[in-house]
Amino acid sequence: MTRSSDPDRVAVDGSTGVQIGSDNVQNIASVDASTVPSPQAVAQVAGVDNLPVGSAVFEGRDVAELAELLHGARTGVVVGQAAVHGLGGIGKTELVLHYARGYRDRYGLVWWITADTADNVGLGLAGLTRRLHPVAMLADTQAWAVGWLQAHRDWLLVLDNVEDIADITSLLGQVAGRGTVLVTTRRDLGMARWARYGLAPLRLGVLDRAASVRLLTRLTGVDDEAGADRLAADLGDLPLALEQAAAYISQHHGLDFDGYRRSLTEQSSRILSHPGEGAATRSVARIWQVSMTAIRQRSPLAARVMAVLAWLAPDALPEDVLAGLTDDTLELGEALALLAFYSMISRAEGTVSVHRLVQAVTRDSSATPPPETASRPTDQAAALLVQAIPDDPIDNVAGWPRWKLLLPHIDALITNIGTGHDNVNLLILGDWAARYRLFQGQLVPAIAQFEQILTAKRRILGDNHPDTLASRNYLASTYQVAGQITEAITQFEQVLTDRRRILGDNHPDTLASRHNLADAYQAAGRITEAITQIEQVLTDRRRILGDNHPDTLDSRHSLASTYQTAGQITEAITQFEQVLTDCQRALGDNHPHTLITRHSLGCAHHTAGQITEAITQFEQVIADCQRILGDSHPRTLIARHNLAGAHHTAGQITEAITQFEQVLTDCQRALGDNHPHTLLTRHSLAYAHHTAGQITEAITLLEQVLTDRQRILGDNHPDTLDTESLLRAARDTE
Repeated sequence: MTRSSDPDRVAVDGSTGVQIGSDNVQNIASVDASTVPSPQAVAQVAGVDNLPVGSAVFEGRDVAELAELLHGARTGVVVGQAAVHGLGGIGKTELVLHYARGYRDRYGLVWWITADTADNVGLGLAGLTRRLHPVAMLADTQAWAVGWLQAHRDWLLVLDNVEDIADITSLLGQVAGRGTVLVTTRRDLGMARWARYGLAPLRLGVLDRAASVRLLTRLTGVDDEAGADRLAADLGDLPLALEQAAAYISQHHGLDFDGYRRSLTEQSSRILSHPGEGAATRSVARIWQVSMTAIRQRSPLAARVMAVLAWLAPDALPEDVLAGLTDDTLELGEALALLAFYSMISRAEGTVSVHRLVQAVTRDSSATPPPETASRPTDQAAALLVQAIPDDPIDNVAGWPRWKLLLPHIDALITNIGTGHDNVNLLILGDWAARYRLFQGQLVPAIAQFEQILTAKRRILGDNHPDTLASRNYLASTYQVAGQITEAITQFEQVLTDRRRILGDNHPDTLASRHNLADAYQAAGRITEAITQIEQVLTDRRRILGDNHPDTLDSRHSLASTYQTAGQITEAITQFEQVLTDCQRALGDNHPHTLITRHSLGCAHHTAGQITEAITQFEQVIADCQRILGDSHPRTLIARHNLAGAHHTAGQITEAITQFEQVLTDCQRALGDNHPHTLLTRHSLAYAHHTAGQITEAITLLEQVLTDRQRILGDNHPDTLDTESLLRAARDTE
């Protein structure tokens, strides 16, 4: 069931960052080497916006009321930040959208962000940066966008559909007093908390009856106010329900409002229980059942699509993910078009979105087990996502944008299904999503997800299943990356005991556990135990797998690295040179193992004080990595980082600072400001400033890095302690 050939390998090298993968690859990544100008340098251009398309029919809402709240017409105090809140489907988004369009000339820039998760807030800010300064490929430009908002005035920022106020509180504080912020959310925080966040609240209720009647008659063209009144009463005057009903009536020639009401009465569906939203939500459920009956009659595929979408995230699923539901691409397009016509979904730029209330109703309806011959929507959704995720979430840089799109849908599926499932594909998705998070520096959620998947595997597969043991081993590796070395060693030792008992001493997985335990001993400073363990593993791998097997070469590489850590630098260089010769002979010059060993040999020369040899080796490795892997590949970037370090050691401080700054820029673009690799490069840059006597710059950088490492990695992580020590030294020389 596992898509990886060896999910067990993760090791750590404090001098160069995190090592992940069966070949001990050290990774720092970026996607574009161009330089982004400062936010202050990009002037505000009038007329920039990304407003979504709204309904041309708008009834029952007073845009002027929202304008008065923001502009201070009532109190004389300009609020600048407001939140429109109410139940789902109440029309919050439409009200704010019509305000943004109606008062467009008041603002130089209007930017709309779907803010239902912290990740989507970040993506929205990145979109703003790309709009103001387009580049070929750019990731995680949140800080740049915030800087631009802080440096300019006369803008409107809409944060739509906020699910957790904590996702935006930092942003609200950073941009307060500059431009105007409008928030929409289903959450009612209460007056005290609204005030705490600086948001003036505006609560929306259902439409008044007259507005509901006007909305129905205008959308359908049916001139029957009395019938519209009766239907509006049945629908609870909820805008979403009214719009869906109008779409259904318009599609069916000759159907009037009372005919639609009879269809509702004849439905025998369960009524969705939705705490806090009451009868209005039940009305949405009834509307959906009528609409889906018509859709199902016209296209069974459309009904299957809707059932799958209900279990995923509400926004921006790439439509190609759904291709596995049918062999007929045209049929899939027609099914999506039908769902969009009935207002069940929206489509934009190759993605499909569903209102979360519609999803909730659909999930409730599909909770009944299907006939034996049918697949459950949850099984279909999991299978489709397994087909859609890119290979290798760790080292396949080209697949990262796809992972960013699919991760919310994987999370939603896991959350919606809950515990107690027997879905093996869901285990694969959770496992790979955790690996992606691990390499992206999201260590806390990665550990939580690995632990969750391990619990599920134990329940479904049993404690002794090879995949369960693999997850335990990978969780131990994640502990090690997070600096929790004691927990990692304990877990590795337990896994090794069980693998020996179940698989035997000579099984490749058992050998991998012994190898990983040796790496953990090295990370913990238990060098003697590490050398003993890795020498024994190497002997057994040679005997079982042969001298030229990649795993054998990997153990020889680790032994050389352990010698280096132990200060036995001559033995380390000799060992690396021998491994390199054998890698070139057995695997070829362009194989990843060969490139890694050449890079490690350069590091050993650096440690030995042979700086000229180190610089030469790094320059050659960089050239080959750029040729074989590309400029932005993690291995290319880590070699660039270590080349800068070699220049630093050689006393070429100006050159080192320039190179560190370039690598830092690329890490920020690819991984974001909070990634451990980015923090490592910021630490190295600060150290170079310190060496250059630029103490003020060094202290400023180190204070920022220390704060971020404490927040992300914890107070006791080795990297945090390194920064804390360097900061003390810098302050002592100030």
